[in-house]
Amino acid sequence: MKYDNYEEFEQAKIACRDCEIGLAYNRVVPSLGNKVDPTVIVIGECAGREEVEHGEPFIGKCGKLLRKHLNESGFCKENCLITNTIPCRPLNNQFPTDTKLVSHCVDQWLAKEIEILRPRFILIVGGKALKNVMGIDGITKNRGSWMTYPKIWEPSLEIGVMATFHPSYVLRKEHMAEGPGVLESFKVDIATVSKAAGFHLT
Repeated sequence: MKYDNYEEFEQAKIACRDCEIGLAYNRVVPSLGNKVDPTVIVIGECAGREEVEHGEPFIGKCGKLLRKHLNESGFCKENCLITNTIPCRPLNNQFPTDTKLVSHCVDQWLAKEIEILRPRFILIVGGKALKNVMGIDGITKNRGSWMTYPKIWEPSLEIGVMATFHPSYVLRKEHMAEGPGVLESFKVDIATVSKAAGFHLT
């Protein structure tokens, strides 16, 4: 479907109840940040309980960790947009295994959002987001490397993509031997995108 502007797109997205994901908790979580011309779009996996309650992505414990490091690297509401691969909370927070269903949702909403907003960069957070946005398996071996967004509608347009660990993974590893290394990689990936985007680090 063709939308005349982002507001029209967002209203359609929020009203969507086309599948069991959206019906599970009966709320679509809108994206947060610059909805006109973001330099970077940050893409997580799916909404959780607190995101559905408050109507914002990445607002729980994981979200606070992500936002902390985004802010420290110069990301803000004026230069980026935070969203999810799936804008709803799946039943019991279990990311859907139905690849056709997820692919349809991504094409209908996330890919359309990227097309409307035309960011220069995308920061992907988590392995499921990497798989469903880029078609690539393995966050550990693919994080920290530049990729190109594949669904380009104009030959001259190129969107740089980098993936990093999901903050829930960073928190799980916090008190383990590999924890400091995971956190450092997470911070470096975010800072790398920030530098490419020309953000001012705090």
